[in-house]
Amino acid sequence: MANHLKIISEPYQKFNDTNTSVSANKLPHAKRCMERYFLSKDQRAKCKNASLAVGTIGHNVVEKCLNKNLTVDEVIASDEIQKEIDSYISFDKTDEMKFKFAIKFLPQTANNHLENFKELPKQKWQTEAEFINWIEPVNIPFRMFIDAMGETHLNDIKYKFPSVKFAPLKTKQTKENPNRIGDWTCSHPKLNARVFTSDLMQIALYCHTTKLKPSLSYASATDRVLFTEENCEELKPENLKRSLQELLVYEIAWEKKLKAANGSVEELMWLNPPDFSEIRKGSFWWNGVPKEYMEDYLNFYV
Repeated sequence: MANHLKIISEPYQKFNDTNTSVSANKLPHAKRCMERYFLSKDQRAKCKNASLAVGTIGHNVVEKCLNKNLTVDEVIASDEIQKEIDSYISFDKTDEMKFKFAIKFLPQTANNHLENFKELPKQKWQTEAEFINWIEPVNIPFRMFIDAMGETHLNDIKYKFPSVKFAPLKTKQTKENPNRIGDWTCSHPKLNARVFTSDLMQIALYCHTTKLKPSLSYASATDRVLFTEENCEELKPENLKRSLQELLVYEIAWEKKLKAANGSVEELMWLNPPDFSEIRKGSFWWNGVPKEYMEDYLNFYV
């Protein structure tokens, strides 16, 4: 492709968009519209749940272990990580307990990620490597932060945290249960044997941009798996090309909605109404949105 000046298309410009990302394209369109255009930047920063919060903390732990040659216990005990843990505010009791269990088992989970990294060729890792890339026919650049980038491979880190439930004891507990805190218990997920489609799109973009080999690290407190092109057909170059094209489909469809809205947030909201049943069920995408923000959002429609 010849070098020439690339200009963000008018539909994006009218909404003051300067880049897009894989994470934006993972969102249901109603959530993407709400987060990016209905809420302010400060409000968006307050939309968190336990999984997102501990995921961020967990990434920081593994990345510091990789590039500072520290142990998981040393990093978790640091003032920086303890401050991140102490600053999280849960939105309900279930979220609070999910956060507590996830933090409790964070050492095991982070160490499982580090064991996955040992299966890759030894190399120096750069973490949170930032790239900007234009990919035709998308008319806005993709911005990305790669979890870990080495000389031969790149890697994205995916956490799987315990699920929790309220389960008061009916009889006195006679021995310690590591999966219990008070009246709450947790169970640890079995990792999937296949890579999630959204993760394939993410790795496809990273590999297209860096030309490095793909790897994906999945870990829970009790299980781990490292996916590479040697053990995962979907990570082979020809299949990553298809995943990249699938990512572009989502962004092209979004641009068409922006074009139809013609710079009007109100029109864009009507082009992307929420699934009210998903909100009532408290599905993952809507967990963590403060009550007052959700009320304002729903009042727009009903």
